[in-house]
Formats: sequence, structure tokens, C-alpha cells
Amino acid sequence: MRTVLLVAALWAPAALADHTVSVGGFAGTTAASFNSSPGVAGPTVGWLYTRGVVGVGAGLRASAPSAVVKVPLEGYARGVFTIALGRWEPLLGPELGLSGLQGFSRPLPGRPTDLANAEGALTGFFYVAFHTEAARFRFGRVMLSLLGFDVGTSLTAAGATLRLQLDWLTVGVRW
Repeated sequence: MRTVLLVAALWAPAALADHTVSVGGFAGTTAASFNSSPGVAGPTVGWLYTRGVVGVGAGLRASAPSAVVKVPLEGYARGVFTIALGRWEPLLGPELGLSGLQGFSRPLPGRPTDLANAEGALTGFFYVAFHTEAARFRFGRVMLSLLGFDVGTSLTAAGATLRLQLDWLTVGVRW
């Protein structure tokens, strides 16, 4: 009997599974000791599956092409932890992605350009980041998230570059 109650207690939160499809806007930049990117911005679409307090998600981000951003797309997958506290549902977790949005355009002021060129080779297509959405709220089937934040690095030379991203606004629908 105890086993049945334990299984029921562990399964009950898992039965609260849902899918969320979202759209939003983001802005991001990459920096290192001697270089910085001019920044990118654009739309994002995503999908999130949660079951209880854990979930997985994936999505795409796009930006306008530029001299720095040759492939203006980025795809990501993430694992998340979330908890519902009334309407408030903060979310956080690791993110792994493939990005054409990383790259440097100019040395930081007062920095030598020869080191900046060598540092530019440290950015790659793969990155890892930590994602959080502290201001995330549910209103029935609608999810609203303001100022989500990512901090991470390129995996080519992990830790040599800093990747920062701000998700201005994300609106999703749950089913």
C-alpha cells in the first residue's frame, strides 16, 4: 500500500504535462578581452514541454545578415526546471546551441588589433549557456515572459568568450 501511495505521490506532478509554443524578440552580443560584437537582434520562436517541474525545449532565433553575421540563424535545445507559484512560473536551466550569430566586428577601444584577430578565431558555431526567465507568468493558456536572460560561452574555446542575450518579451500558448 505504501508503494502505491509513493508512486501516486511521485506521478501526480508528472501528470501536469503541457506543451507551450512561443514567439518573441531577443537581443544579444558576444565579447572577449580584446573584441566585441556589434550586437544582434531579431525574432525567436520556441517550443517547451514540461512535466511537473522539469522540461525540455527547443527553438530558433534569427537576425538580419551583416558583415559579422554570415549565417543569421541560431538553433537551441534546453533543459529546464520550473515551478508554479500561482500565476508566477519562473524557469531556469542549461542551453546548448548551434549559432551563426556569434562573431566579432571590431576591437574594443584602446586594444591591440593583432590580439583581436587571434581572439576572433575563438568563436565557433557551438555554444553553451545558462537560461533564466524570472518574470514568467501564466494567464490561463497564455504564458508571458519579460526579460529572459542567457549567459554563456562558445565551445570552441570555452570561457574565452562571453555570450550575453536578453529575451525582451516572449508570448506563448499552452495546450
